Amino acid sequence: MKADVFEKRLTNNVRDFARQIWLAGLGAFARTQEQGGKFFETLVQEGQAVDVRMKKVAEEKTDQMKGELEAAQDKAGEIRDKATGAWNKLEDVFQTRVARALHRLGVPTRDDIQHLFEQVDRLGQNVRELTRTVEAEAKARKGRAVKAAEPVAIGKIADPVA
Repeated sequence: MKADVFEKRLTNNVRDFARQIWLAGLGAFARTQEQGGKFFETLVQEGQAVDVRMKKVAEEKTDQMKGELEAAQDKAGEIRDKATGAWNKLEDVFQTRVARALHRLGVPTRDDIQHLFEQVDRLGQNVRELTRTVEAEAKARKGRAVKAAEPVAIGKIADPVA
């Protein structure tokens, strides 16, 4: 916003100055016709000196405005950083207090629930392994029982007949 005001002022100053130069030029032309080339050369030299001074003033003002703008941007960055830091601190305090309140009420934390999920997964895996082991042992016993039962059954059937 300051830059816009500065640019408008600078533009108005340049426009006014250009008008004055034009008028001076017309006046100089009229005088030159009266007084000759010497006066014209003097006016050209004075015009060049004024031009150099105006450029220098414009550059100084531009540099000053740039410096002020950079300072304002730096200050805004500092304020933003402070506000962000304060907000983060407030958020941390809030989270800590909520966690304490939930703990007092006996509500499990995310870590507690994650730990329970891991335990359930391990227990499920143990149950699957035990089930496979029991099934394998049952098959083995059944196979041994069938093999052992067959000769006995044939022998028992043979004895009563004999």
